[in-house]
Amino acid sequence: MNSEIAIKCSCVSKQYNIYHSDGERLRSLLFKNYKPETFNALSDVNLTVNQGEIVGILGLNGSGKSTLANIIADITYPTSGNVFVSGKVSLLAVNVGLDEYMTGRQNIWYKCILLGYDKEYITRIEQDVIDFADVGIFIDQQVRTYSSGMRSRLGFSISVHLNPEILIIDEALSVGDSSFAEKSLAKMYEFKERKKTILFVSHAISEVERFCDKALWLHKGRVVGFGLPLDISLPLRAFSAKYSSMKKEDRENYVPSLIQI
Repeated sequence: MNSEIAIKCSCVSKQYNIYHSDGERLRSLLFKNYKPETFNALSDVNLTVNQGEIVGILGLNGSGKSTLANIIADITYPTSGNVFVSGKVSLLAVNVGLDEYMTGRQNIWYKCILLGYDKEYITRIEQDVIDFADVGIFIDQQVRTYSSGMRSRLGFSISVHLNPEILIIDEALSVGDSSFAEKSLAKMYEFKERKKTILFVSHAISEVERFCDKALWLHKGRVVGFGLPLDISLPLRAFSAKYSSMKKEDRENYVPSLIQI
């Protein structure tokens, strides 16, 4: 494997079983020949990301963006295919990684300990995490009392101060205020200067155009295109406008491509 490669997905697919009742779920456990309905979240995805690259992952809701992020972060596993990841990964998503019944401060320690950091390191970064998150007195309140923006700020602050080789941001900055978003982007540019690798999962096409080196477009679990941000975003904008005006039955059969658009 090339030493400059940070992430390589080869023919990655992810299939979920769909159960319409507890009876169906029970039958699948008791009878090996029982085959429930399935949903293909990802189909034959190939992706290579080099060290130090910032790659935006774009697509409509249900396109497989978060599934791919979770597979690369080793939170879930592909049904088939292979994933190579070089370096420690930190995933930042709005609803991932924070315990609602712990305080913000306790969450800093909890997440760091889970990831194998020692007491000395956690003590050294604790105040920096708190200062960057800027949640004020709420740092000693349970996270369940936080707004979505406060959760995002704390989660992002913990993630970037753990100094990962690969940072995956899954829509988490979309719920923050504009000033924190700018501060977060500045931190990500700092990561870029330090040759960190970033996957930026987002609906915000303009942010991907401005910030990313490359962009990946997923639609219904399949790769439509991967390349320079404008080469992907311009066809995607045209597709989105066309797709939103289609009838439901026409959407089901429509397969976008960079050539068609």
